[in-house]
Amino acid sequence: MRALASAPGKVILFGEHFVVEDQPAVAVAISLRARVRAELTGDSVIRVSSRNLKATGEYSIPPAEEKDPLYPVAYAAYLAMNKAGVTRGVNIEVDSEIPPGAGMGSSAAVAVATVAATAGALGLELSLDEISKLALESEKIVHGKPSGIDNTVATFGGAIAYRKSEGFVKLDVDFSDLVLVLADTGKPRNTGELVKRVLTLKAAFPSVFEPLYYAAGRLAVEAAKLMERGDWEAVGSLMNVNHGLLSAIGVSTLELENLVYSARRAGALGAKLTGAGGGGFIVALCKRGEEAAVVQELERASPRVFVSGVSERGVVVEAKS
Repeated sequence: MRALASAPGKVILFGEHFVVEDQPAVAVAISLRARVRAELTGDSVIRVSSRNLKATGEYSIPPAEEKDPLYPVAYAAYLAMNKAGVTRGVNIEVDSEIPPGAGMGSSAAVAVATVAATAGALGLELSLDEISKLALESEKIVHGKPSGIDNTVATFGGAIAYRKSEGFVKLDVDFSDLVLVLADTGKPRNTGELVKRVLTLKAAFPSVFEPLYYAAGRLAVEAAKLMERGDWEAVGSLMNVNHGLLSAIGVSTLELENLVYSARRAGALGAKLTGAGGGGFIVALCKRGEEAAVVQELERASPRVFVSGVSERGVVVEAKS
């Protein structure tokens, strides 16, 4: 038996560092997807190959913990097997359009697609909630204490609002007239170090930072309402404000600022860094059909530019045989 499943990446439109201190965030699924093929074998080995990483690995069942990038994939496959109550060898092939380490949820999309593909090959019917929860367990290997945003967006698609103390709410948003333009600074970042640095500053200057965090939370709540109303000019304006708050807490860089202001000059409704900052990507919100000037401007300063719609499709089992 074999199955092919895919799941989308994500970008955070509002929130980022502020979610750590229980402020709301808003994230959306993008059209870049991770695809995973699972095929059952006659032995007791989990084999994983990644076209993007140009890497392969073999793992026992259950997989012994290893410090390699494919171990979380093997573990996700094992979790689906364990849920089914069977032990079978499986070949897992990963092919992802989502750039790794870019704050776009690549590892979560792969985990979600791996769980769905393995379950599909085993003939196991899982609910979306079950897929998301199993993928989150795999994500803990990669991120330690993930928020759950990435696996939730990869599973359900569309737009979600999230707060650590309250969980997730799916937003009812029509994205048909919009595109996102994503541009890479070409600079790597260390998410853990950035989070630690921001929290250290907040602890040193609480009276300064707490109003910034409160403002970011109110901004995310207001943005979610505006998105559901379809007021994209206002949403873009709030993206710009959110970027200003992220810059204020020290996670923007000269390269990020250059891309953000290039996108705004070229006509984007709004533009901001996305993810941890310190490098990585910016996201620009554009009206569909008006993104060409933004893309052209960003390509002058960025080594990689992606144009993406917002994907209403979450995880999908595309084929079974």
